Amino acid sequence: MNIYLDESYNFQKNKGKMFISINGFAVLDDKALRKRWRGVRKPFANIKRRIHATDSNFEELREKSIKLLGRHDVNILSVFQLTQEIPHTYFNEKEMQFDSVYTALIKKLLTELSIGEYKQARIVIDARKHKGGALGEKNFQKDIEHFLSDEFPTTYCMFKLTPSYADILLELADFISNTFYKEYQKTSDHVFQKLGFRLVQIKNPL
Repeated sequence: MNIYLDESYNFQKNKGKMFISINGFAVLDDKALRKRWRGVRKPFANIKRRIHATDSNFEELREKSIKLLGRHDVNILSVFQLTQEIPHTYFNEKEMQFDSVYTALIKKLLTELSIGEYKQARIVIDARKHKGGALGEKNFQKDIEHFLSDEFPTTYCMFKLTPSYADILLELADFISNTFYKEYQKTSDHVFQKLGFRLVQIKNPL
C-alpha cells in the first residue's frame, strides 16, 4: 500500500470556517497512477511556472485530478477537525499546539486504514515546517514511526517526509487537499458525494 498526504487549514475568522484537514489517497499500484498523472499534467507543464494547487492558472488541472482518482483504483482520504472543537489539552496559555494536533490527526487517519492487511506500507507526507525546526521534524518522524510499529506490528512501514515539488504524486495529493479545503470552507459536500465509496472521511476525531 502507498499513501500520499498533504495538509490544508484555515485559522483566519474572516475567511470562514476555521479548521485543520489532512487529505490525500491510498493506492496499491502507485507506478501506474504516477504514469497516468504525468500524462494528465503534461499539457500544463509547458506553462512557465511551477504547477501548484493554489495557483488559479491550474484550475482545470484541479478538476482533472479529481476525475483521475475517481477512475483509478484509489481510496481517497480525509481527516477534518474544527478548531473550536479541539480539546483544551492541545492548547497552552498562548495558543494551540499545531504540531500536536497535526500528529494526532495523522494517527487517527492511519488507524482507520487497513494497513495491517499488507506486508508493507509506504507513507509519504508533504514536508512542512515544524516548531523547533529540524529537531522538531525529526521528533515528529520518530513519533509517527513508533506509532506505526506499535499499531501495525506485522507490516513493514516506511514513513517519508518529502516536499510536494519533489514527487508528482504528492503534487496530486496537494491538488486533492486544496479541493477539499474549498469544500470544507464553504460547507459543501458536492465533491465528496461524487467520490462516493472511494472516500474515507473522518470528521472531528479529537
